[in-house]
This record gives sequence, structure tokens and C-alpha cells, in this order.
Amino acid sequence: MAGWCKRTSRNVIPGRGARIFASGVCLALATVNPSPASEKAWTLDRLLEAARRQNPDLLAARAQLEVARGRLVRARYWNPFNPEIEGGAAARRFEGGGSESQAAAGLSIELEVAGQRTLRIREAKRNFERVEAEVADVERHLVADVTRAFYRALYLGEQLRLFERIELLNRRLYQASEERFSAGEAPKLEANLAAIRHDRAARDRLAAEASYRNALRTLERLSGMEPTGVLILKGSFRAEDVPLDEKELLETALASRPDLLARKHELSRLEAETRLTRRLILPNPRLGFEYDEEAESRGQRDRIFGVTLRFPIPIFDAKKAELTTLSGLRLAERHNLRAVELSIELEVRDALETFRAARKAVRAFESGAVERIEESLRLLETSYKEGKIGLLELLAGQNELVAARLAYLEALWDYWRARAELERAVGRRLPERRSR
Repeated sequence: MAGWCKRTSRNVIPGRGARIFASGVCLALATVNPSPASEKAWTLDRLLEAARRQNPDLLAARAQLEVARGRLVRARYWNPFNPEIEGGAAARRFEGGGSESQAAAGLSIELEVAGQRTLRIREAKRNFERVEAEVADVERHLVADVTRAFYRALYLGEQLRLFERIELLNRRLYQASEERFSAGEAPKLEANLAAIRHDRAARDRLAAEASYRNALRTLERLSGMEPTGVLILKGSFRAEDVPLDEKELLETALASRPDLLARKHELSRLEAETRLTRRLILPNPRLGFEYDEEAESRGQRDRIFGVTLRFPIPIFDAKKAELTTLSGLRLAERHNLRAVELSIELEVRDALETFRAARKAVRAFESGAVERIEESLRLLETSYKEGKIGLLELLAGQNELVAARLAYLEALWDYWRARAELERAVGRRLPERRSR
């Protein structure tokens, strides 16, 4: 970069003012692309690693795992009911006069029967698996968002470099027009048009730089960093050729999409809860140990020890309401499961169709069109300097070529955006294989 700037300011642009301007352009380029030695560049893999480690939305979702883990810990209690201790005292008065104190105490505990603990643990495990799948689904969306933001930043960075080049080109054309006007070879209108063109190119470059910085801030936010817009990116914006098989992609999505797994785990949890509720129809017994004192006369006291066993009778509450509610929830969850399956198939097919179309568009540009655009830009500038074409012809040709170059960048952005959405739909990153 430094060598290119030195050559440009010394050889390409005549005049001291032009060299100062070229130095300013080089300074701007150095600001956009600092030296890799000063800061380590961020690849997509490194950004994804940072996002998984410190994205606050993902961390908040992972915190729900602790809630589900607490539920599982409770389900594994040997007995979820604590024992109860009761005690009391009374004064007994005798007909012949006097009184005697009497004490009473008891210890009781509710006991689970009919395998309730096993079913409770099973229900809590299914709940934990559901939450795990929901967290994985948050991560799936985060990976797709970071990937999309990464390639959007690369796209806007390429666009910024193009606008910087256009600004530099128009600066050289403006200088050439001024020299032709001073030499009497061109009218003042031509020099004015060149100046207006340069001012417009400068505004376009400033707008492109703002968009690029905003894209970097978005990427930093998704990666859990402070959004300052100073991230240095490292990655190829060239399109890749990847093997695609619709049947295989659908099978992968239906087998691994975490949102579908979450629905399956929720249905399993509801079924486990239904079995547990049916077991609860048989009430838990309460086992008790009692101690009592009785005084028949003053100074004489009988001590009584006993064991009690109590069974609630399920006459009014036989869990009918709970079972009816769970039946409705299971039916709704089955429909939700089917809806997610159909949505996955639709998302994969739509994303695949969009990706294939974007890939075809990129291939159309890459069949020699890019090289012809670069060559034509150089020929236009040379022809104008040699007086073979006028400024209007130069501007018309430049507009067409710049539009073509921007269209190519747009096609590449469409490709990477479609690829990110396809990976989101499949639930996995696509294999990479360079086409060239």
C-alpha cells in the first residue's frame, strides 16, 4: 500500500496540490485498512468463537439451563416432602382437685409411591433437553447473523475501496481537465463538470465509509464486543463452489435443527408429565410416629407410643382437570411439531433456490466480465488524457463500468447472504471448497 501511494503521488498525479491530495487518499486508505502488524485481523471463525463465548443474548439463553438444571436436581431428591414435627401440652384437672400436665408429640412424613420419583426425574430430564435445544437454536441464529454481518462488512469494505478508487480517478481527471483548459485544449465547462464529478465522488466515498463503519459496529455487537467500528477483518469475498444436494440438505435439517428437537423434547416432556399425573391419582400415604401422655390420677402418668398411616381418598380431586389440560397440550404440541417440520422443508427449499440463483449470477460476472471492466476503466482514462475522447464520453463510459462493478459486488453480497440463510435453514455451515 505504501509503495502504491508513493508511486501515485510522485508519478501519476502532476502538481504539488495533486500530490497532497493523493497523500490524503492514501491516509484514508490506511485508516480503513490499518497495518496487520498493529492489530490482529478477525476471521469469520474467530468472530464466531467470540460470539459463542460472549454474546449477551446467547449467555442469557444459556442461563435458562441453570433453571432447568435446578428442576432436575429437585426431581432427584430421595423424597420431595420434608418431615413434620408436632408437639403440644395440656393440663388435666381431676375431680378430687388438683391438675397434672400432659405432653403430646408426633413425627410424620408423606411418602411417594408407585414410581413417582422415576417419572418425576424423566419429566425433568425431558425439560432440560428441551431447554438445551432452545439454547442451541439461539446459537444457530447467532451463527447465521454473525456470518451474514461478516460478509456484509466485507461487501461494504469492497464497495468503499471502489468509491475510494473512483474518487482518486476523478481527482486525476479533474487535474487533467484543468491542465487542458489552461492549455486552451478544452472549454471551462469541461473543467467544471470534472470538478462536480469529483465532489460527488467524495460524497459517495464518505457515505460508503459510514455504511462500512456501521456494518463493523453491528458485527462487533453480535460478537459481544464494544461497538466502536474499528474491527479489522480478514476473509475472502470471492464466491465458492459447494456441493449441494436437496435431499441431503433436507435430511440434515430434519435430523439436526434444534428448534425441531426442542419440539420433540417438549412432546416427550408432556407425555412424561401425563404419566406422572396419572400416578398421582393414587394418593401418597402419610406415615406418622406419635407420643402421648395420659394422667389418670395425680402422680400417675401413662406414656403411649404409636404409629399412624393416613391415606387421602381421591373423591373430589382425581386429577381429571390436570389430565384434560395435558391432553390438550400434547395435541397442540403434535401440531406444532408438524408445523415446524413443514416450515423447515419450506425454508431449506426456498433458501436453496435463492442460493442457486445467486451463484449463477456470480458465475455470469466471473466469466471474464470483471477483467474487462478493469481494462476498460484504464483504457477510458488513457484515451481521455490523449485527447481521443471528450469528457462527456469519458463520464458516460465510466458510469457504465462503475455500475457494472457495483453490480458484481452486489451479486457477491447476494451470494453470501443467500449462503448464510441456507446455513441457517439447514442448521449447519456448508462445506467450503474453492472454485478457483
